[in-house]
Amino acid sequence: MNILNDILAQNSPVEELTALDSVSFKENYFNKEKPVLIKGLAKDWGATKKWNFDFFLELKDDKEILLLSENFIQDDNRYKKSSFKTYIQKLADAENNKSSLKDYLTTLDIFKYYPDLAEDIDFSIFEAHTKTNEITAWIGPAGTISGFHADTADNMYAQIRGKKMFIICSTEFNKNMYPSDKHIYEAVASQVDINNFDPDKFPKFRDIVFKIVILEPGDVMFLPKNWWHYVQSLDTSISISNFGYTTFGAYTTKFFERVKHSLHKRGYYKPKNCFCCS
Repeated sequence: MNILNDILAQNSPVEELTALDSVSFKENYFNKEKPVLIKGLAKDWGATKKWNFDFFLELKDDKEILLLSENFIQDDNRYKKSSFKTYIQKLADAENNKSSLKDYLTTLDIFKYYPDLAEDIDFSIFEAHTKTNEITAWIGPAGTISGFHADTADNMYAQIRGKKMFIICSTEFNKNMYPSDKHIYEAVASQVDINNFDPDKFPKFRDIVFKIVILEPGDVMFLPKNWWHYVQSLDTSISISNFGYTTFGAYTTKFFERVKHSLHKRGYYKPKNCFCCS
């Protein structure tokens, strides 16, 4: 059964602001591990003003990328190869023709491929308090889903084009989320698929208090580490996420995540019990 509408009907709001400086952000949200939506923080970024399909297609080089489809977290699907510009053209054609496209581009290390684009964003209020940062792009059609999971890094998430919905809940509901034992790098996945929900298998899930956030172009959300979230694109969408660790987190959590992932790739830690192997 699909319980998405049930969750949307019982949610509580996330605090919303129209401006936030680095000091206030650190004191009131970053240190307290409290989510916040900053409306319009990215509205004047070069990315928000310039990035569209024509802009991407005019970039100098093309790059090989990996695509997903359906619900990567709870479904059993794997990456498939494409080129960046081939995919962008397919996405543009699908939007123009109002046709269906299920493939989407996730966690693209966009500034490794196109370093000059780094000038088009500004995560300074976040990066003032982190030791390491990994910035990735998410590009895809309406309807794409990332099922419930929790990242080990703090996340500053900027919406560049289209609308996107987050359903989030705090770490106090960890047991209710029924964490999966599958290996996933720098994250924990939930076993629960709200689009195909089994109430007998996951009875405590119904006790969770969720918050709903709708991101519009130019909006930025801070999502604290280890908060659970489900993400659905409401439109054809371009987003940028910044996964950051503090100095302490970089030398503890991130270090151990790298060790586990290295062991996993060598077959010593949860071989084939993962989201990354075919």
